Amino acid sequence: MRPLPHRPVNSSHEDDDMKVRTIRAQIIATMVLLFNIALATAAPAQMPDKVLFVGNSFTYYNNGLHMHYGNLLRAAGLHRSGQSTLRMLTFSGSGLWEHAAALQSAVANEPWQAVVMHDYSNGPLKRRQRFVEASDELSRIARQHDAEPILLMTWAYADDPDMTKGLAAAYTQRGEALGARVIPVGLAFAAVTRNTSVDLYSPDLQGYVDGKPVYQQTVKHPSLAGTYLAACTVFAVLTGRSPVGLRYTAGLDANTASVLQHAAEKTVTRYQQR
Repeated sequence: MRPLPHRPVNSSHEDDDMKVRTIRAQIIATMVLLFNIALATAAPAQMPDKVLFVGNSFTYYNNGLHMHYGNLLRAAGLHRSGQSTLRMLTFSGSGLWEHAAALQSAVANEPWQAVVMHDYSNGPLKRRQRFVEASDELSRIARQHDAEPILLMTWAYADDPDMTKGLAAAYTQRGEALGARVIPVGLAFAAVTRNTSVDLYSPDLQGYVDGKPVYQQTVKHPSLAGTYLAACTVFAVLTGRSPVGLRYTAGLDANTASVLQHAAEKTVTRYQQR
């Protein structure tokens, strides 16, 4: 019998196996990359799910700052059913010095991750030491119950824009002393008032004279646009994300909402880079 002729080994099968392994490796690498991207774009680890807002009418006007912040979270896909809890601890005309007992009860009865607080509108300017002592006390109470104290910088009165500088300095200095984050809402108000025609204020009715309304001289409470701007600024700080492009507008027209979103983003970026 004649021996079979020698044939070279066909390496096509080996080549095919190598190609399959390479493709599989590429698929796995792609999946890992996509997973890491998903983690990077998910809610930041420092974003608190349970936030208690402590304040006064500046917080509860227009159905509550917490509600608008929550709706921004929903628009961003960051509101977690069964986990996200946003509530207010407020009463009219109050300052931080009046909230210690209520806050102690609130954090003892329910676990909170963050307590966002602000003083009476001109409290840090008129009664600076009281502001310091009260923010010290409330921050201590929050931290004793594993909640992060966060200061919300309030805004100037409509007819007294010079308040902005003093309020910004007071809240910034307190934040540094306490090791606490500051939400620069007051600076966002100043930027929008200075650069746009959006009205951020709602005058308070004093009464009627000859059938015509008379409003109080001091205009300080937020309009719906003012509360929305505050919520966008809170969103930028607490989530670490930009509110620009979010579909929730609080009923404002799209252009106005966009202006306020951009102002909040720019203000927080500048403030954190100072």
